[in-house]
Amino acid sequence: MTSSKKFIYGLGICFGLPWLIMIIIPALKAQKLMPLPYDKDRDGVEGIYPGAGIYRQGQLVYAREGCSQCHTQMIRPSFAGMMDATKKGWSSDQSEIPSEPARSSNMRDYLGEPIAFLGVQRTGPDLANAGYRLKDKAAMHVHLYAPRAVSEWSIMPGFRHLYVTQVIQGNGSPDALDLPKEYAPKKGFEIVPSLEANELVNYISSLKKDAPLPGQVVAEAKK
Repeated sequence: MTSSKKFIYGLGICFGLPWLIMIIIPALKAQKLMPLPYDKDRDGVEGIYPGAGIYRQGQLVYAREGCSQCHTQMIRPSFAGMMDATKKGWSSDQSEIPSEPARSSNMRDYLGEPIAFLGVQRTGPDLANAGYRLKDKAAMHVHLYAPRAVSEWSIMPGFRHLYVTQVIQGNGSPDALDLPKEYAPKKGFEIVPSLEANELVNYISSLKKDAPLPGQVVAEAKK
């Protein structure tokens, strides 16, 4: 065998083997994953895991607007030296010091999603369990429209193209954004969410990827 052939074969192995181990095999395994049933006697929970679906229309807006470029949807395992699990607001326990660490994410958390938006980097906070801490949808709309109206030093871009400026009719729309003076429209006008803005907010506020794992919970974990 010539040295050039050895080089080509070696190159193929160096690149192909990691690709097989890290991409192909996990992808094939992921395609075979199915929801798991809870055992009430063992788990204290009924139904299947994962349970509820996603707001697909809102997820499409999330994808189009590039939210995953700055926000992750993944609680990293503690053994990796990360402190995600003990951060305030990252699970259903919203207390200052959570009594139990947040469960790390696993592949089944993303079943039913065409794309798992694990994210690229955490320029903004993780959104895996955002539904527990982001309950005020009106405030979320203000944040999306004008982030610096909520946090002066925010580097998040505004998504004003998802909102409509319209003439106030009668008493005005109940969905009109309550904006600070410097961000409010001129007199006689109001800003309301578009259908896409509402879908995006519904999607983010629905994110709760911390369902107890079958076989790893007890009756007290039932919520």
